[in-house]
Amino acid sequence: MIVALVVLVAPRVTAWKAGALELAVSWGVEFLQLSGVPAELSRHSVAARLILGSIFDAPDLFWYAVGALAGRLGVASRRAGGRWTSLSARKAPAGSRTRPRKVP
Repeated sequence: MIVALVVLVAPRVTAWKAGALELAVSWGVEFLQLSGVPAELSRHSVAARLILGSIFDAPDLFWYAVGALAGRLGVASRRAGGRWTSLSARKAPAGSRTRPRKVP
């Protein structure tokens, strides 16, 4: 989900940078759990519990890396297919009409 937010906020970011930022944010939140701040916030807010968690779990670091790699591959594959380019950036094929026909 983080990689989707990264691409939404900065659409021209490379797939590698999007994946790296996703991993940095995920690991940052996980290591923040070593302090008591997320646990304390989680006691008072359901949103904080869902976003920050409450306890550190080392195996999560591996799975965050797997997720970042999957996000990076997803961004790269979508961009290779040209699906994430804006409509204004796409060029019409030669000989195609750029305006719709008027129907009588």
